[in-house]
Amino acid sequence: MIIRKTALCLAMAGFFSVSASGVVMAAEGELAQQAQAAEQQASKTPPSPFMAVSEVDPGDKKIQEFLDARGWVRGESERNPAGGTLVVASQAVAADPTNIEFSQARVIATEEAFLKAMGELVSQDSVDIGVSLADKFMKDDLPEDVRDNTSLEALGKAVAGRAAELTVQGMNALLEELGVDTSTMPELTVAERKNLIYDEFVSETTWRAMGRLSGVGIFGVIEEVGGDGPVNNGRMSVVVVRSDRFSEFGRQLRTGDVAPGQAIPMDEIRERLDPQLREGTPMLGYFGVQPIVDANGRYGLLAFGTSGPQLVRGAMEEFEIAAEMEAARDEAMLMADGWLAQFASMTVQGQKETTRRKLKQKVRETRGDGNTEIKTSEGIGRMVNNILKSEANARLTGIQTVGQWDAVDPATGHPYLGYVKYWSPATSAKAQGLGTKAEKGSAAASQGNGSQPATEKSTRSTGSFGSW
Repeated sequence: MIIRKTALCLAMAGFFSVSASGVVMAAEGELAQQAQAAEQQASKTPPSPFMAVSEVDPGDKKIQEFLDARGWVRGESERNPAGGTLVVASQAVAADPTNIEFSQARVIATEEAFLKAMGELVSQDSVDIGVSLADKFMKDDLPEDVRDNTSLEALGKAVAGRAAELTVQGMNALLEELGVDTSTMPELTVAERKNLIYDEFVSETTWRAMGRLSGVGIFGVIEEVGGDGPVNNGRMSVVVVRSDRFSEFGRQLRTGDVAPGQAIPMDEIRERLDPQLREGTPMLGYFGVQPIVDANGRYGLLAFGTSGPQLVRGAMEEFEIAAEMEAARDEAMLMADGWLAQFASMTVQGQKETTRRKLKQKVRETRGDGNTEIKTSEGIGRMVNNILKSEANARLTGIQTVGQWDAVDPATGHPYLGYVKYWSPATSAKAQGLGTKAEKGSAAASQGNGSQPATEKSTRSTGSFGSW
């Protein structure tokens, strides 16, 4: 009996064991089928018709990495070069990397980014100055929402609108504070006076802000290009710093009133730049004017001019190649000279009366045709830049060529060439006959490496005498 019971128990235990195993295997099979069905369903489901922001905009990650690596921050800080105010602006490249016109589009995008940065500086200062002026005119009666506005156009409209509520005598008093001789004005309606106040207010604040532009230098270029996303032309970003410590450079550059002992010798500049000039490729990251100061407090100004000759293998005659190269070299040299001239002009032109008159005319044209020159940082930068160019008459002495370079962009295969020019109190003094010892040196040339046919996604950046 005991044996039978034991055998029965063992048989039942075996039965339940087999049954449990079958249940587990069945459950696993059902899960596998469900997972396979889900995968098939997902493969049939079309992707979202909406693109994520990350697909079309690289964001600020690379820019922030660039700043963090150098300990710099946006805005005014002692951590920035010369304790200045730092802004970063970006512009998309308006050509595909596989297009021959990409090289020139890249240069133009970098210039456009600089105009945005310059416009941002002027816009910020204009609003600060405008709020201060409005408080003075309106006895601290400016609404808080207007006071906190970051748009010069909106601030100008708000001030003009509030002024329209004043009496004629009050509006005339405001116009006189803005520099208008109301005794010679014709009879104006309230609407016409309101428009006039807007014009004068925006012109006055922008004019004063332009006076603070002296000492603006480009301290970094960040390039993001390529990739397999829907937006792969890339973009150029520039890091711009404005500092009062740089304005003395511009004053000496323009006036010729120099202190030769404060200059970094030309030989030291050549020695520092020669390896990069010879390699060529690192020079792709330099742009505009860069004030430099060494550990001994000596200083100088470097200007970088770049051009992208459009050379197509097997599709150009010899004379076409020669003409394209000559035009590219001239463009790069003129760009380097132009950056120095603009740097010098910013020191003085912002406070000239002719500049003020041209600004007023521009503002009237903007209000009249409704364009966006003072609605965006880029528009303000372009307007200010055009006026500075028209007024620039700085007679520069002592500008020397450090060297020239050429290279093939390793990411896109496009050819570039450029010139580096240098100014310092010593080079200026020598040009004026104030120095006795002549410097000897020759321009360093470079040869580029071979191009690559594919356009892979790449990000590069450079700062003060940095490397890619």
